[in-house]
Amino acid sequence: MSSNGGSGSSFRAFNRGRTVNASVNMAIEDATSIESKTLIHGESPGEATERSTDSLISRTHGHLPPLRRLAYGVGHVFNDMCASMWFTYLILFYHKVIMLNNAFAGLLLLIGQVTDAVATPIIGYLCDKIHFRYGRRKTWHLVGTIMVASSLFFFWHCLPCDHNKDLDFGWKVAYFVPFIMIFQVGWACTQISHLALIPELTEDENERVGLNAIRYAFTILSNLSVFVAVWILLKFIHSHSADIGPSDEWIFSGTALGVTAVGLLFALFFHLGTREPSTIVEQRREIECGRRIPWYRWFLRPQLYLVAVIYMCTRMVVNLTQLYTPLYLVDTLHLDKSSVAIGPLVMFVSGFIVTLLLKLLNKYIGRYMAYFIGLVLLWGSLLWFYSQPSPDHLYDTKKENAIYGATLLLGAGASTLLVTSLSMVADLIGCTVVRVCSHVCDGVTVCMHECECLCVHVRT
Repeated sequence: MSSNGGSGSSFRAFNRGRTVNASVNMAIEDATSIESKTLIHGESPGEATERSTDSLISRTHGHLPPLRRLAYGVGHVFNDMCASMWFTYLILFYHKVIMLNNAFAGLLLLIGQVTDAVATPIIGYLCDKIHFRYGRRKTWHLVGTIMVASSLFFFWHCLPCDHNKDLDFGWKVAYFVPFIMIFQVGWACTQISHLALIPELTEDENERVGLNAIRYAFTILSNLSVFVAVWILLKFIHSHSADIGPSDEWIFSGTALGVTAVGLLFALFFHLGTREPSTIVEQRREIECGRRIPWYRWFLRPQLYLVAVIYMCTRMVVNLTQLYTPLYLVDTLHLDKSSVAIGPLVMFVSGFIVTLLLKLLNKYIGRYMAYFIGLVLLWGSLLWFYSQPSPDHLYDTKKENAIYGATLLLGAGASTLLVTSLSMVADLIGCTVVRVCSHVCDGVTVCMHECECLCVHVRT
């Protein structure tokens, strides 16, 4: 950025002087503290220095104040609400409301996922390499939020269709693609920067699990708010038809506008309440850790591939079940259109309840046992789904409720898997967060998106 003449240079010089004075004062205080401990307690200067350093690390990277944890936790709410609409209703919206055929609806989803997969490593690299006075992570978070807010409404409302109801499929796709691509790039900016903040905010493993749990708890609440809004609109306000059709377009576009307004408020709270460590603190921490690893050496670590596969499979389970559950309920089981909100709602309520217990679960039985419990819950739900009678015999209320019981179990298992896998990613990064955190985050995310794209292509 360009400077503003002599006044800008004088201001920067004044700030540098303040920084130097602060550093000198800190050094004097540390030296005085070390000398006092040496004289009073009989400690050697080396022991006193080590104790002072440990105290600094504890203050900077230990337990976070509750308000700061809350501010971090809401930083992904906008993304989560958008993702809820994207994965739950996108294909349903384009197929049932915009009246695209299966191939074009799947193509739009595929374009979005491919865009995300391509943008993620580029954003991760830039997020690590480019420094901003506002903060590396928070700056990219802000950029992503603006991009998402400016594009969300437009791919949930077909403006050309307002003037031409018989618009060709190709023109509809051409209209939606640019907004979907802008949205996906912005979504990746926000996701990578927000996830990369966890190991920078604290070095305590249980605190990281707590931050992940808070983050995912708000993911659950974000999804719940979207599903409740859609359920109210479909069930009580626009209930003259049992099936979803073109007349329901305003429900989805209106929900997108509401998501934008609420998401921007939470993003503002995140930026006001989250304090990103400065570059000086990060460099000091990097020296204290003593384990700075060049990014290319990560490809020689077997743990990277193990965690990447675990996270990839977990995300595929969570996203694909969320994507196809509404279609399964209305197209295969022929349930009322309100079921497209009730099914995901039940799944995420159970996920939210389980999230509250995950910190203790990870603390006492470890990551891998917690992940195994999630797998047991997941397989239990799949067996429950498989044991259900054929759709022709599913109209009885008791058997319909059984479907929601299986969905409840699915939500509990998916939440356990996702929070635990995110904690594994944070553990893998460890002290090397300063240089390679985003590379690890975007690496495992790219694996996830490539496999999702394959699944969507095969499905459609």
